[in-house]
Amino acid sequence: MLKPFHCLSLLLVCGLTLSACQMGDVSYTANNMKHTSSTAAGTVPDDLKSLIYPGATTSGAQTAQEQGKDAGDYSKYLQLVSSDAVEKVALWYEQVLKKEGWNIEKNEQMSKTICIEGRMKEAEISITLADDAGKTNIIVSKSASSGAIPDEEAVENYKPSKEVTPTD
Repeated sequence: MLKPFHCLSLLLVCGLTLSACQMGDVSYTANNMKHTSSTAAGTVPDDLKSLIYPGATTSGAQTAQEQGKDAGDYSKYLQLVSSDAVEKVALWYEQVLKKEGWNIEKNEQMSKTICIEGRMKEAEISITLADDAGKTNIIVSKSASSGAIPDEEAVENYKPSKEVTPTD
């Protein structure tokens, strides 16, 4: 999971990258991953649309999607701005994530910043909220990796077999 420093770094990097894009899309492919940055509100990835805070303005999105037959790795970022207080926005995200089935592993409040992190199967999510002169900057980050660490339930219910032998 992301550390507090990483949450703040992610907020800064995504903000700078999306600001540099001006209006429109920028796409490229590297290492079998297609990367797209967009500042157009209509280009929010479908699976992040339910995570758009009501009344917030979408200022951009970034995706990195593995290409190929068995592609499963991805990273998606969404940047929003709301006029609501950080605490109100955090409560909404916590409720929505739980409703969608996310296991909330962390809800940490720092000075003017709240970081909520969760996991669902191989996917991870992070919501970073920062108070910026009365406005709330929102970064939604969702990712998955086929080589991800299994969740606690899978580890607790592990049963050795001929194919998957126990290790210590």
